[in-house]
Amino acid sequence: MEVDVSLARALSRLPSDHDTEAAVRDIIIFMSHHADEWVTPDEISKRTANLLVQVRPVLDAMRDCFVLDFDDVPGAFRYRYDVGLSIEFDAFLHKSRAVENHMQTNVARFRERYGSY
Repeated sequence: MEVDVSLARALSRLPSDHDTEAAVRDIIIFMSHHADEWVTPDEISKRTANLLVQVRPVLDAMRDCFVLDFDDVPGAFRYRYDVGLSIEFDAFLHKSRAVENHMQTNVARFRERYGSY
């Protein structure tokens, strides 16, 4: 039996909207900086400044795809450093920043051209 441990697989289970992507980005950054620590969804929500209703589906998708550990401490999640996942995290964060920068540049161009309302 092969287990697919993949951030891409977890992301495929989530809606691809701006709020979800922002929550994923915040959770990835937080969990990467707190590797090997057990953290509850409430704590992740507070520390990333995302609503629990945004955080919970992301954590569940990451749990289901074995991106995060979940079974040693009930109700908590943990990221254990993995080279493959780390590469996926970096690629996701790079893409996310590029998209965000592109959007900000377009807004700035629009405002420069037409003024802000």
